Amino acid sequence: MTSVKRLLVCGGTGFLGRKICETAVAHGWEVTSLSRSGRNAFKGPLPSWAEKVKFERFDIMQASSSDVRPWVDSADAVVYSLGILLESNYYKTFVSSSNPFEGASKVVQKWNRNPLKQGIEDEVTYENMNRDLAIKLANEASKSDGVKPFVYISAAGGFPLIPRAYFKTKEQAEMAIGQMPSLRAIFLRPGFMFDPSRPMSMYMALGLKTVGSVNGLLGGNAPLISYKALKPITTSVVAAAAVQALADETVSGVIDRESLVKLATEASRST
Repeated sequence: MTSVKRLLVCGGTGFLGRKICETAVAHGWEVTSLSRSGRNAFKGPLPSWAEKVKFERFDIMQASSSDVRPWVDSADAVVYSLGILLESNYYKTFVSSSNPFEGASKVVQKWNRNPLKQGIEDEVTYENMNRDLAIKLANEASKSDGVKPFVYISAAGGFPLIPRAYFKTKEQAEMAIGQMPSLRAIFLRPGFMFDPSRPMSMYMALGLKTVGSVNGLLGGNAPLISYKALKPITTSVVAAAAVQALADETVSGVIDRESLVKLATEASRST
């Protein structure tokens, strides 16, 4: 294990980002989170672990490279957990709902709203969110002294209705970041993630597991859905794997689902 203790999480108030911050705190890291909302992302009292995180309001989309540099210079390790599954942001609206009926209703409301009133959340694209911003952050991290561990949350498998561009931009980000000097690049490929904090993700995970069971009975030939997508994984496992990978100097490159589970198990032994 290394003595790395200061962690910068870009997107630390998001679905997976929060869990990474929480897990890192539990492992004794000093954590700084960068996001557009900062502490305002939390409604009501902060969880006890969040009190130990430094939440900063910072829009990396609007920031210049010189704006980013001080943040990565002050960290011993960096995580990029931003990303979008659908450019329209309907998926985020749907999965953040408490049940399928509420989710469908919210999506319909977004369809019917005035396009002139669209906010910045609708301006993001696969290219800038999944690829360009990650490369910008990694490039600045690569300029720091020493070899800095950098975790990028990538993707695995195929999924119905998800455009190829989603996976393509993730692949392009991996390729660019992997070639940068002075980085120990780590690419996590978790597939579909679920968490009790988002009941809708639990419904979706259950659906995928059911399809997976049926697929097994049919000889593993489910159409449109890859085998990897049929094995959902919790954000807790992915977060624990991310923290363990950062701390272990022998870990680098692509981390598939099986390796994620192994790393998470190792992390549980070190708390």
